[in-house]
Amino acid sequence: MFRHDPIFPSKWIVYQKWDDSENRAIPPFECPHCGRDTTLPFNADTGTCPNCNHEIFVTDMLGFHQEMAPDAAQDSVASSYMAIHETLMLLTGVRYFWERNKKLLTDCLFIKDGPLSIRAQYSKLVEPIRRFISFARKKGMDVHIIGQEKTGAFADHLELIRDHAPFPTCFAPDDLYIKERIQHRSSQGAPYGKDTNYGAKVFVKLNAYHSMVLNVPTGEFEPNPSLSNLVGFDRILATLPKILSNRYEGALMPVELANGVASLSTYPSARILKIFSESIAT
Repeated sequence: MFRHDPIFPSKWIVYQKWDDSENRAIPPFECPHCGRDTTLPFNADTGTCPNCNHEIFVTDMLGFHQEMAPDAAQDSVASSYMAIHETLMLLTGVRYFWERNKKLLTDCLFIKDGPLSIRAQYSKLVEPIRRFISFARKKGMDVHIIGQEKTGAFADHLELIRDHAPFPTCFAPDDLYIKERIQHRSSQGAPYGKDTNYGAKVFVKLNAYHSMVLNVPTGEFEPNPSLSNLVGFDRILATLPKILSNRYEGALMPVELANGVASLSTYPSARILKIFSESIAT
């Protein structure tokens, strides 16, 4: 399922195909057969591991096999696949406009329900994503992407501070603030999100009813981002009031609509199952 799809959109990202000036091989990844580092030449779907001579696939670089045993798989594989799939689907839209209409791309806002981060072995996608956003920005083509966090430590922290903040206001916490006041840990160690995040955290309070935690890309990693580091943030901020939903506190209409479509309860099949179960019970 994961390894035999040569059109998997990770190719465009890991080969950095947005930049025609250089053909890059995939950074080394673990061979699913022998466990040693291997790679693939530019634009290859498949190849042979030089260590064990087994066939490898471009999707092996994602590392799903590291969560699987020959006869079983952890429950986390499904959630990991969903997280990767969401990220790649988001970037598929970006790629489509990049290749066909760059002007329209700069006028679009891409919204992800959840943080702009990829964890564990899958985080090897983070650096190419950052490079693309930085590359586009240097070309004068800001790619506008936001992720909205509605749960977790940052959402909990927003609950604590929002009533004390004026509106409208925006706040991008630095590394020290995140470690000490949100994560409640030592300030030592690597900067927060250095290997996993392709978006910086931003607290936004638009009015008394709408406040939210957003993730906005900076391109190159910024441990202590300012609002000027956030790609296209002025246009993003101007767009937010137009896509607010008053149905839920801090809700964005596109996210609300997407969640409604994804809900099984909105489909006729759910009602059919309900009727069927009731008829069986009687």
